[in-house]
Amino acid sequence: MNQRHAELLELLGAGSTSHSRRTLMAHLTGTHDLLEQWKNPPATCLAGLFHSIYGTYAFDKQSADLSMRERIRACIGAPAEQLVYIFCVTDRRSFYDHLGESRFELRDIVHDCALPLDRTTLAALIEIEVANMVEQIPYRSKKKARRAAEWYADAFARSGDYMSASAALTAERCFGAVLADSYKVNEAQPTLLQTVEF
Repeated sequence: MNQRHAELLELLGAGSTSHSRRTLMAHLTGTHDLLEQWKNPPATCLAGLFHSIYGTYAFDKQSADLSMRERIRACIGAPAEQLVYIFCVTDRRSFYDHLGESRFELRDIVHDCALPLDRTTLAALIEIEVANMVEQIPYRSKKKARRAAEWYADAFARSGDYMSASAALTAERCFGAVLADSYKVNEAQPTLLQTVEF
């Protein structure tokens, strides 16, 4: 993460906003780092770094208002900001309803309109979602981790063609460990990720 991105996230309060027993900054940085380790394009990695700053259907703490889109775009670039925007204004569970389709629409639940998408964009969004979920699992309670694993393990398994081999392997191991109840919640070290070779 470069200094400009870090300064903007700090200005937006990511360093003081709580997320999964840590700060939002820690989660965003961890998501970005996974995407980099999985050799994603820079725009996807930057989108991971800012992926929930506008708030999401599941994370209602808005670090940046949607009126700040131009400022965010100027900092991280239009392709990355567009991914962030879509990630924030859609119900991400609907990503998996469009597997195998070359072009389709997602619902913008903030503005109640359709967002036309293509397979490449969906693949980037799913890769970000894998990093987002895997990064926070070790910091969730076992109950919340299991609930996430029960839904996402199947969704990620079905969307293997849309993610990198490293992301698919990490997700499989992460959720497999949760469902087998063979991991420990760890507030300091992401123990699940330490077992995965990238």
